[in-house]
Amino acid sequence: MKKLVAYFLFTLFSIGFLSVEVKADGFDAGYYAAKYPDVVAELGTDPGALYQHYLTYGKNEGRFQNQQEETESYQMSVAFEAPMIIQELPYGGTYIDIDIANQTLTYYVDGEVALSSPCVTGNVSTGNDTPTGVYSVMTHTPGKYLTGPTWNVWVDRWMRFTPGAAIGIHDASWRSNFGGDIYQTNGSHGCVNLPHDAACQLFDMACIGTTVVVH
Repeated sequence: MKKLVAYFLFTLFSIGFLSVEVKADGFDAGYYAAKYPDVVAELGTDPGALYQHYLTYGKNEGRFQNQQEETESYQMSVAFEAPMIIQELPYGGTYIDIDIANQTLTYYVDGEVALSSPCVTGNVSTGNDTPTGVYSVMTHTPGKYLTGPTWNVWVDRWMRFTPGAAIGIHDASWRSNFGGDIYQTNGSHGCVNLPHDAACQLFDMACIGTTVVVH
């Protein structure tokens, strides 16, 4: 009986210790699943299986366990100079670069420019700046209504990249001009607006998990 009780207490201690470890190291199963669809294709979305994959393989493969870790890695490797990050970022040179100052969106594939377009980012004058950082495409929707307090618009291509607020990349057929200083006073509510053709081209090339660098 004493052995059974001892075993039971040891098991509870072990489970409790594991729970603390999971919480302490900041593993985010939702982020991991969205960032690495290849892992999801093999293991599904069970948080325990994803966490075990990270511990067993992910760390050694250079995979990130949460958004903060990915952002910090990016900030350590580059001083926000987009043309210089192609060789330095741990993304294999394939990512979406959003340059707020120059109002451009560029999609790199293996370090080569596959698409470049003027864009319009968040309205600075109203405090709706597009958040900077390193993200990944989290949704990939061919058509969607975007709704808010004062808007309800249809977009043909929608790619959300923030884990919290619904900030994403989409076409903006209501705009006739992109780029320049439009964003300073007539920008978006935080999203990245693209000409329709550019949004469609990017949508066809990028996918869930594609890295998005906003600076």
